[in-house]
Amino acid sequence: MPRLVNGDFVKRAVMVVIGCILAAVGVQLFLVPIHLLTAGVAGLAVLLSYVTPIPAGVGLFILNVPIFLICRRYLEKDFLIWSAVGMLGLSIAFAATEPLAALHPVKDPYLNLIAGAVVSGLGTGLVIRARASQGGTDVIAAAVRKVSSISIGYLMFSLNASVVVVLAGIYGLEPALSTIIVIAIESVVVEKTIIGIDANKVLMTTTTKPAEVSEALMDRLDRGVTILNASGAYTGEPRPVLMCILRTRQVALATKVVKDVDPHAFTYIQDVTEVFGQGFKAPPI
Repeated sequence: MPRLVNGDFVKRAVMVVIGCILAAVGVQLFLVPIHLLTAGVAGLAVLLSYVTPIPAGVGLFILNVPIFLICRRYLEKDFLIWSAVGMLGLSIAFAATEPLAALHPVKDPYLNLIAGAVVSGLGTGLVIRARASQGGTDVIAAAVRKVSSISIGYLMFSLNASVVVVLAGIYGLEPALSTIIVIAIESVVVEKTIIGIDANKVLMTTTTKPAEVSEALMDRLDRGVTILNASGAYTGEPRPVLMCILRTRQVALATKVVKDVDPHAFTYIQDVTEVFGQGFKAPPI
């Protein structure tokens, strides 16, 4: 009998559930008490809860229904299903955590702003890392990519800007400006949650002593080195290029090792988003 639930499904489900809870807690516990918003359709739902009797969880579900109905034909089945799960999870989490807004445990508005953005951003990042979404603008963006060349960034900016302008009209300029900061912090936290905070670098060096430099790097840093066959565009002569993935803290030593072996080597270093494999981390789910 085939297994109905595998490890990948369980991991994704757990990450989506935890992510939705964190996102809702960040908004309800820290942002709602000082009338700030989160990004996207969730922010619009929170805004509706400020000006109407409609709770944020209910509003989020209502706003997402037409989005899913319109966009479903353009989405891959797996993403559509998991986005629906994420949207329902966030709607339920918003409803369940609504009483937290009355607690208002942090009185300083700036601490509320930071805490709310970090916690909600972490939650959203976990959901996206699970190859899902919380509906809203993520679903719109995925559909637009399929049918149009319209800038996704422009769409996101337009929605968020519209919500912030309405907030400014209701509560004044200060909450609106604070919301812009919330959205900015959330974006950074979401990105760091998706790609990780353990930064890596790739060292690329062109040298006339590829064997010696490779051996020195492997010996001193305990890192693998790949030799790429290349040639100079002007001279046409062979110019091996060495590639080595490093931890950020190893960069200074690596450049010194290269310089010690070949002072004339041409070396450059770039950021690497993620590295999977031996010596680094296992692939995500």
